[in-house]
Amino acid sequence: MFFALFIAISVLAGYATFALLTTSKSVEVPDLKLKNLVEATEALNSVKLYLRVEGEDYDPIVPAGHILKQNIQYGNKVKEGRTVSVLMSKGPRYQFMGDLRGIPLEKAQETVARSKVKISKIIEVHSDTAAQGIVISQRPGPDEKSGGDITLVVSKGTAPTTYYCPDFVGKDRGQAEQLAASLGLKIDASGAEGPINSQSPNHGALVTKGDVVRIMTLATGKKE
Repeated sequence: MFFALFIAISVLAGYATFALLTTSKSVEVPDLKLKNLVEATEALNSVKLYLRVEGEDYDPIVPAGHILKQNIQYGNKVKEGRTVSVLMSKGPRYQFMGDLRGIPLEKAQETVARSKVKISKIIEVHSDTAAQGIVISQRPGPDEKSGGDITLVVSKGTAPTTYYCPDFVGKDRGQAEQLAASLGLKIDASGAEGPINSQSPNHGALVTKGDVVRIMTLATGKKE
């Protein structure tokens, strides 16, 4: 008789649990990101859900004490009484980087690699004062706190001088070499001594300091 009573109670308890689970209403999980604990708890309680904090992590954007992630995405449907786990932000990992200006990019990268921040962007610009590969500026600055990444502006050296190629046709080789040297160009001559018959690049083409101009004389009568 005692055994029969135990069976009956077990059946009734199981039925009650099943009925409770099957009759629980489905609710939509609210968006908890960027909320503090009080705001998140109120949002969950309003739909009969519960909050659990699973840990913390650094983040350069989400302020400390606010929710960074939630294990059940907002908008999902769950049964009332469920627990939503969250990860809290510890805020940015602040530190002073020091002055990276005036040093080679490779050395700046080594300095940053030893810190808790990273170089998010390298911008290269021409400079008349800084040699190629030298750091010109940084953001955040040397006296500002860095929150996880840093931007460096690095010199590409002086900007190349570009101009129109002069006309060498009709000149002799000596005149051509003298004119080319005055503009920072180089001459590659073909053929015997004599007036220049043709050139490459042609007269009026854009050239840059250091470019080579190939000249041909009347004696060869052909172009390269």
